[in-house]
Amino acid sequence: MKNQLSKINNSPIGIFDSGLGGLTVLHELKKILPNEEYIYFGDTAHLPYGSKSNQNIIEYSKKIVQFLLSKNVKAIIIACNSASSVAIDVIRSMTNLPIFEVVTPAILNAIKKTQTNHIGIIGTHTTINSQIYKNKIENINAEITTMQTASPLLVPIIEEGLENTTIAHAVVKLYLNPMLQSNIDTIILGCTHYPIISNMIKTVISDKMKLISSGQPLAKTLATYLEKNECLNKNSNPSTCFYVSDSPEKFKKLGSKFLNDEILNIQVCEL
Repeated sequence: MKNQLSKINNSPIGIFDSGLGGLTVLHELKKILPNEEYIYFGDTAHLPYGSKSNQNIIEYSKKIVQFLLSKNVKAIIIACNSASSVAIDVIRSMTNLPIFEVVTPAILNAIKKTQTNHIGIIGTHTTINSQIYKNKIENINAEITTMQTASPLLVPIIEEGLENTTIAHAVVKLYLNPMLQSNIDTIILGCTHYPIISNMIKTVISDKMKLISSGQPLAKTLATYLEKNECLNKNSNPSTCFYVSDSPEKFKKLGSKFLNDEILNIQVCEL
């Protein structure tokens, strides 16, 4: 049994996103779980997921999960809000491995932080249209009021490296303006790309507003699970492998900024 457990402990954690955004989650994972091995898949051939149909997102996610399962991962993280919103049930039906998504940790953190019981959510069309944030928040606390805004231009702006431009600032202001006129005191960044522009968002919103992203709370949730199930990796020199479905050079250039670390080991794997 000890040998079997050791094999599980040393197995990598699989994490995927439509492109670069999930690297903000991986960054938090590496801070809280630095001894773990990671396999990251960025579906750069099909980004952004937020503008795709639910069926397409589900099909892409299924293929990526099959790929991660072939790498003998011990857990899978859906580091994409769009996929977390529409593909979670299908993914969980594919495997008995623990599956972690980015929606719930952000929600629980936001509910804990809000004092006015008014929470704003920004995300892709897919995420907002799924109503997953609104429904989950109301199921946990019916007294909380939510305001949702689809922000489809933010992902391409970030993916093109334009997050520090006047264009980005104008778009952020346009999307968030209705929330600034409300009683909202907590805003959920309902896309893993958005932490990249969190500093710009802070220049637009009130100092009293809190920004909630999913990376840190998700990493803490995973750490608790691995510790409880005695699956922590004790590796002192762990590796991280990166796979993309297209444009590895662009991923390497922009991805290092998302991860806040150099990306070296990238392989192309077509879905």
